[in-house]
Amino acid sequence: MIIDVHAHLGHYPFRRLRHNTAPGLLDLMDRNGINKAVVSSLNSVFYRNVHEGNRELRAATQPLANRFVPLVTVNPMYAGWEHDLDEAILDWGWKGVYLTPSHHRYRLDDEAGKAVLQRIARHNVPVVLPQRLEDRRQQHWMDTTEDLRFEDVATALRPLPDLKVLLLNWQGLAGNRIREAGLAERVLIDMTRLSVTLRKEVPKLIGELGVGAIGFGTHMPMAYPGPALVKLQIREFLSPADRERIAWRNAADFLGIKDESSEVQ
Repeated sequence: MIIDVHAHLGHYPFRRLRHNTAPGLLDLMDRNGINKAVVSSLNSVFYRNVHEGNRELRAATQPLANRFVPLVTVNPMYAGWEHDLDEAILDWGWKGVYLTPSHHRYRLDDEAGKAVLQRIARHNVPVVLPQRLEDRRQQHWMDTTEDLRFEDVATALRPLPDLKVLLLNWQGLAGNRIREAGLAERVLIDMTRLSVTLRKEVPKLIGELGVGAIGFGTHMPMAYPGPALVKLQIREFLSPADRERIAWRNAADFLGIKDESSEVQ
C-alpha cells in the first residue's frame, strides 16, 4: 500500500505536463504501484476564481473516490473565499486546505494569512503548504514567485497550536527548528525534495522528529514518481515497519484516510 501525499491535476501555464488528468494520473499511479494520491488543483493556483478549479477537481475525482483524496485550494485575497473553504470541507468532506501565498500575493502572517489559517484551524483539518511548485533554476521569466520560508510558517502557526501542517516539496528543514516552533507533534513532511543518501535529510529528520513526521510524496505530474520510490526502498535507515509508515500509514493517520487497501488493485 502506498499513499502519495503530493500530487496535482490540471495545467501549469509555464510548461506542458503529461498525466495531468484524472485518467492520466491514475495510469501513472497504476504503473508505479501507488494506490492513492492526495491531489490539489494546479488550475486553482492560477485561475482568478480559485474555486472553479476546485469544482473541476471535484468532478474529476468523484468517480475515483477510492483512489484520489482531494484538497481544496483557497485564496484569501479573493472575495468569497470563506464560502469556498466551508463548502469543500463541510459539504464535500475534503481533508485539507492547500495554500500558495506567493502565487496569490499574501503572507501567512499578514491579515489575509491569519484569517485563512484561523478558519482552517476551526475546521480541524490540516493546512497544506508547498515551499515551491517549480525549481527556481527552471522558472519561466514571468513566474516571479518566491519560495515559502520556514520562518514565516513558524511565525504564522505559533498562535494556532492545534493546527496540523503538511509541508510539501520542502528542502533544508531542520528538526530542531521544527521542534522549537512547536510543530514537531503536528507536522507531516513529504519526501519529494528530501535527500536520503547525500545530505541524509530523511534519516536526520527521522532521528530528530520520529518516523511519524515523514510521508511519501512524488509531486506528480510535475515530477515522475521514480526517485521517490527509490528513496522508499533504501534499506540502510528504514525497518520494514518504518517503511510501511512512510509509505502510507502516516498519511492515513494524518489526513484521516480510511484503509481501503483491500479494495485497491
